[in-house]
Amino acid sequence: MTTKRLPAAQRRKQILKSAITVFARSTYHGATTKGISQEAGVTEALIYRYFGSKRALFTEGIAYTSERIVDGLEEILSRADDDSPLETMQSCFAYYTQLLERNEEFARMIFLVLSELDQEDVRATYLPHQERALKAIARCIRRWRARGLVPEDVDTQTTAWMFFGTYLILALVKHSNGTVDLKPEHVLALAKPYFKREIFEG
Repeated sequence: MTTKRLPAAQRRKQILKSAITVFARSTYHGATTKGISQEAGVTEALIYRYFGSKRALFTEGIAYTSERIVDGLEEILSRADDDSPLETMQSCFAYYTQLLERNEEFARMIFLVLSELDQEDVRATYLPHQERALKAIARCIRRWRARGLVPEDVDTQTTAWMFFGTYLILALVKHSNGTVDLKPEHVLALAKPYFKREIFEG
């Protein structure tokens, strides 16, 4: 066990990150507080002191992972150039890819979350983050439509889901393959039906 004293907030975050690693590796049901305590280098008693239960630690892990994903996406979309949707999509693709490469457990966690979505506490934790992402994407699409870059008959909500679904595709590639080596231009080619042809030319 670690003997280094840390401020409470820092220790709490350390335990949370260790728990995410263990959950991603072992699934919720396979993970134990003993395994998490060993990963974090703390006692099991300290885990219960900070989080109360394994379940509470799991849902906080979902919230932390989801916030990392959505916060970065919202930031990119909020500063997007309304005249350059391709650049925005490339930035989102690069962000997703880098996030998955730097945080190996994120790809596993997203599938773990999806497998637990029939549980009310998981839905209550994860779905608001998903809704934030979809709303941010939809706002961007509406701006592009106002600029005449998206055809009027393209459904905003469906397109937002397709856009957000790119992360799930990349997570699947990372989860099953170990690396994310898809080429951005191949992924962007799938977006062609949702935009005016001229943005792909030149």
